[in-house]
Amino acid sequence: MQQIWRKGLWFTGGVVSLIVSLTGAALAQTPPASTYPQQNPPASTYQPGFWQPIARVDPHGPISVTLVNQTQAPLKYNFLDGRGEQNLPVGGSIQIKQISLPANIAIYEPSSSSQAIGGKNGSGLKFETSATNNAINVTVVSAPNGDAHVLDINKTGAIYVY
Repeated sequence: MQQIWRKGLWFTGGVVSLIVSLTGAALAQTPPASTYPQQNPPASTYQPGFWQPIARVDPHGPISVTLVNQTQAPLKYNFLDGRGEQNLPVGGSIQIKQISLPANIAIYEPSSSSQAIGGKNGSGLKFETSATNNAINVTVVSAPNGDAHVLDINKTGAIYVY
């Protein structure tokens, strides 16, 4: 009986030793986790669309806006805070200084038919906008299916075009 018990113990120890050695060999051949490709890469925070600002200014500094009319039609502009509308002639430009935020500036062709800009063939307005050192430059051009109407500078300095 003692011989059977010794053989059983020897067999059990051999099995355990075999399992430990196979597990160690398998772990030694497994590449580190850092070499695995990511299954789910982190999501990007940027989502393209109209809700993204096209430029930014420092809301704590003085802000100026220059409007340039490069269409073939006279335009009008006004602040959406109740100030009266002003003319922006063909080829003309205007600089508006000391803008207080938030500011919304509507730029539009005054005739209801929009034929001078090309309303019958689907053309509209496009705002080519840039901002450098709190100076915002808006060049208004005719564009097929253009739909720009308002320059929005919110209180954080983000600039949007709607």
